[in-house]
Amino acid sequence: MKSKVVCIGIGTIDVLIKGVDLSTGFSGESKRAKHVQLAVGGDAANQAIVLSRLGVKTELVCGMGNDDEAKFLHSVLVRNGVYVNAVIDHNSSSSINVVVIDELGQRNFICQEDPEACFFEVGLEHLEEKDVVSLGSLLIPPFTTVESIERVVKKAKECGAVVCADIVYGNGALELNDLRRVLPYIDYLFPNQEEAGLLTKKNTIEEMAECLYQCGVKNVIIKTGSSGCYIKNRICTMTLPAFTVKAIDTTGAGDNFAAGFITAMLEGGNIRECCEFGAAAAGICCEHLGANSGVRNRSQVKDFITKQKELEKIGGQCDEI
Repeated sequence: MKSKVVCIGIGTIDVLIKGVDLSTGFSGESKRAKHVQLAVGGDAANQAIVLSRLGVKTELVCGMGNDDEAKFLHSVLVRNGVYVNAVIDHNSSSSINVVVIDELGQRNFICQEDPEACFFEVGLEHLEEKDVVSLGSLLIPPFTTVESIERVVKKAKECGAVVCADIVYGNGALELNDLRRVLPYIDYLFPNQEEAGLLTKKNTIEEMAECLYQCGVKNVIIKTGSSGCYIKNRICTMTLPAFTVKAIDTTGAGDNFAAGFITAMLEGGNIRECCEFGAAAAGICCEHLGANSGVRNRSQVKDFITKQKELEKIGGQCDEI
């Protein structure tokens, strides 16, 4: 049976550090942390693991070095049921990030310069016979040029796949005008509010969504953290509140949202139902340490939604604008 979804992007080793105060200097040679953990992370790897746990047959295409880190990454992915198509760079290391998590669950990253293994060329054969092609994040490896994005999204549409993408906007990134020729190939775009603002140079979330929609994105879903998400497409504009959770770690919440959204979409859900399922996966993620340790299976997410609706009385229709 062939994979329904292929996730393309970053697979990394995350060193998770929680409960250490880095606002002051070191009085000695070390500081104590409440928790230190080694885990798998990276946009595409997180999506692939969560999708697989939700029962979706999933393939991951990412770059790795020829090192022990790659062996660890590969073993965790396979153990979680992900079919791995790694592009091995024998002259590069694999990607490693340090994630420092505060008491409120907010995180900061200490990132190495992207190793060469992350800048791989995507084999277009991996896009064939897929229901969904998910680009982990535009504007970071391997999608740092218009050409690298265009060759993948055009081929995906030629193969009849739905194209989803997140985005990470940073210094030196491509501008909106650069992306105008590729955005019409994207069916679902999942930026957070900060990224959407930086990319569009707009001030309000309504203006951000309208701008991206006018650039050709079929469905714009702007994530607004604990406030939920804002949705814009041809049929409707709506807001969907987030579920209330006690956040332990927000790392990977956006990747879990995308995985949940895609799962519901494959089940035939409408955009509200897809966003709700994505929000539930993200909420569960935030209740656990690590980017992909929270979601275990589809029943867990459905039960979470039912319980949250009973507790918070958030059922019914979204607010249409």
